[in-house]
Amino acid sequence: MHFYTIPSFLFLLHTATSDPLTTTPQLPSLNGVLDHVVVYQPLPAAPEYKSDDSFNARGMEHVYLLTNTFLDLIQRDDVLPKGINTSMIINAVGEGPASTLQFMKAHWQDLLLQYIGVLTTGVFGLLLAIILPLIGLFFCCCRCAGKCGAYPDSHYDKRSDACKRFFTGVLLSVFVIAAMFGSVCAFVTNHYTFTGWTDLTRKMDISLDDTGHYFQHTGDSVHVLLVTNFAELEEVVNDILDESGPTLKKQLANITEAVAIETLNDLVSGLSKVKRNLRDISDDTNELEAKVAQLQDGLSRSQRSLTSALEGCTSNQVCEKFLSQYNLDKDLAMADDFLKIKFKMPAITGVLSDISDLIENDIEEKVLVGKAKFDLIEKQIEQSIEDIKPKVKTELREMGKQLEAQNGKIKAALQGLDLAVIQKDIPKLDTHTLKYVEYRYYVGLVMASAILLILFCFILGLFYGMCGKRPGGLYGDDCCNTGTGASFLVSGIYFTFLFSFLLLLLTTAHFLLGAGVEKAVCQTLLAPHQSDIFQQIDQHYFQPTLNEVLNDASNGNNRYSATKLISDCHTNDTIYNILKLESVYNITELTNWRSHYGIGEYIENLKNKLQIGELSGITLLTPETTHDLEELARSEISDMDFSKFSDILEDEITKIDLRSFIRHLRTLREQVSRYPSLKFVATKLDNEALYLENMNKVVETVKLTLRHLKQSVTQLEKNIKFNKSSMREAIHTLIGQANRATSVIRSKGPQLIGDLTGRYVSETVGLIDEYVDRVLTSIEREVGYCAPLSTSYNATVVAFCHEIVDPFNGFWASIGWCFLLFLPCICLSVSLISLYRKSEGYPGPLVETETQPLDKKRRDRARGHRRTPSGFPEVTHSRALPPVPGEVEERAHSRYRDTSATRHIEPPRYTSNPSLNQRSPPSAPSGEYERPPPYYYPGP
Repeated sequence: MHFYTIPSFLFLLHTATSDPLTTTPQLPSLNGVLDHVVVYQPLPAAPEYKSDDSFNARGMEHVYLLTNTFLDLIQRDDVLPKGINTSMIINAVGEGPASTLQFMKAHWQDLLLQYIGVLTTGVFGLLLAIILPLIGLFFCCCRCAGKCGAYPDSHYDKRSDACKRFFTGVLLSVFVIAAMFGSVCAFVTNHYTFTGWTDLTRKMDISLDDTGHYFQHTGDSVHVLLVTNFAELEEVVNDILDESGPTLKKQLANITEAVAIETLNDLVSGLSKVKRNLRDISDDTNELEAKVAQLQDGLSRSQRSLTSALEGCTSNQVCEKFLSQYNLDKDLAMADDFLKIKFKMPAITGVLSDISDLIENDIEEKVLVGKAKFDLIEKQIEQSIEDIKPKVKTELREMGKQLEAQNGKIKAALQGLDLAVIQKDIPKLDTHTLKYVEYRYYVGLVMASAILLILFCFILGLFYGMCGKRPGGLYGDDCCNTGTGASFLVSGIYFTFLFSFLLLLLTTAHFLLGAGVEKAVCQTLLAPHQSDIFQQIDQHYFQPTLNEVLNDASNGNNRYSATKLISDCHTNDTIYNILKLESVYNITELTNWRSHYGIGEYIENLKNKLQIGELSGITLLTPETTHDLEELARSEISDMDFSKFSDILEDEITKIDLRSFIRHLRTLREQVSRYPSLKFVATKLDNEALYLENMNKVVETVKLTLRHLKQSVTQLEKNIKFNKSSMREAIHTLIGQANRATSVIRSKGPQLIGDLTGRYVSETVGLIDEYVDRVLTSIEREVGYCAPLSTSYNATVVAFCHEIVDPFNGFWASIGWCFLLFLPCICLSVSLISLYRKSEGYPGPLVETETQPLDKKRRDRARGHRRTPSGFPEVTHSRALPPVPGEVEERAHSRYRDTSATRHIEPPRYTSNPSLNQRSPPSAPSGEYERPPPYYYPGP
């Protein structure tokens, strides 16, 4: 059984008809016979799909780009090595742990080489997680031993320390700023990963809804084509068969001009209407003639009465004003154009008499005789094809049943894709995973917070180191000095070593998971035709399943591939082409409906069945009928001019509006009545207002009669002229056409009917052919476009890969980026710590070049612990150079004193006066503490 689908197609075929009153004797060409129109129900509108496959990186696109570029560099193109396929892995895992271990033992080298880049990066992360805490331990021990920047080499700056402090701080700032971006990205990507996962089920549910709507819309479209549209076609074809006789007769009348007999019949059958119209016109004109005379006389009388009444109050200002507004001699009269019209038409009486004589002479029955002869052709046509009509209708209904059966199969196949079952399981995804996703989110938040804490220490260390004062004051000095900055830098180093093991271990785990999912899942879903693992899964699992599911549809003729189906769907092809249904349900075979069904054969036999008897004796108009029609044409009705009534304006009967004039007249009467001497004038004005109201009623009657007269004239001209200038011209034209039609039917009637039948058959068949063409076009190019499925698929992939996996990979990349930057930060911070702890500036070149044997010995001896019981900060324990051996006196710049004599004085007194006698007995300590400059150089 073949699969036939019928498209929605609107067939508009206009029948070319000749003017029934044309005077040309030439026969028109056969342009069209059928005037039936098949109005098909359009295909259902596409539903509103809600899936959105667009992706907004929300400022993280550069992070994702760098992360994916890094993964592309360390990963190979294929997911599995050449010697391993998915079936081997699935079989090994399915057989149990022992088989899995045996498989790994046999192929570990292949897997190692395939993922050498990922494993190398993972091993590097693990080694760094182990080594950094050990380095931190050694660093702490070194600091405890007074090394590694625990104490500065000297408490004053060397020549290059200022420059070294500046450039080292700037360089550390660059690394810290770079790490700040990584810290921000860590927080943002961690949040994006969590929100992406929580939104995944909603987007998957929307995608499945759109998929269900797509299949529903496809099924509805096929139903409209196969069932609804075919029923509409069937109805029209049945009407064409039922109206075959009238249709062919009508076209024959148009071609031979025999339509004139129809028009003549309408004309003579309407003579009674013409007679009634003429009587109405006669009555209206007579009434108008009388009313116009009455109105003219009444207005003249009122004009004289008002003039006489107003003569008694000409001295009154009110009357004078009224007379200035109206000129009674001119205004109170009928319109000049209206008076020129002569309403009475005496010739109507003679015309009515002539029409009555023709009606009594049975002119209508005589014309009907010719029409009845022409109507016999219609009966002969219907009788000749009476036995074929039921057969055509039966075959047409059989074709409709088969199409309905095919529609049922398609509907059942589409309903077999039960997406509701899948949608019920989607909420379970949140039930089983959301708790662990929240745990991972909080772990990521702790990791990012630890990075931020380390970064915070480095930032504060730089801030105090660059902006704070030098340490060294005993009292009143701010605590936020460069020494505080050094302490923050040390804290940052300690925190880096303290958190390194856990952070790097978790970062490495994130890296391995993210890299594996990105390679095995996302790249496979984004480009299945380029993925080796997808092609292997497709070959071993998808293809057998697809071929089994589609076996009923394909009958084993086609082999389906998931890769090819997805690729074709992304190109927005139709389901019919994607599933290659032309080899199963080849809709092009629907064009052979003539051979598959008996419809075409039966319709073609109509040509042979239409046998019309001899038409040589047909006469449409007898001489007697022609004579009566000519008598009607000679009637005076054709000479009457009724157009003068059509041009009358009903609102211009009088020169002024009587209603307005009466209102002003009553107003004048009220104003005049206020004067006792003019009460007689008020009475006369009141009487004239009443009289003019009666005249106004006559005006309204004239308007109504005029309106009825115009309607009667319009109807009369329609009944007698038949689109001609007069009844005489119309009758002469129709007589000529009827006589020519008689001649043509006698000589070429059978031949014309045969030609019309051929055209009738071809146009009927053409309706079905164009219907089939629309089916082919709709199925191959309109119904079942795969764009909605492609969008749903892409939306799901974007929701998982771009909104979950990309932020997940961006998270570990941000943490790793920060830790890599912290390594140079540690080295630079160690150098800055000792520089920030120095309390004195650069003393000058002389002091720097002096030999300091005692000071060196003293410094070596006190390297471990240098604090004294004094309780002062260690920065205050610096001493100037001792005297060189052999000298009796201390140097001028020396701040060393004999402390044996002053050991009881607290605190020791310092002075910046270089001329002070250092060997004199110390005086009592004053209450003032005077801090000398670090080194005094009196100059040359």
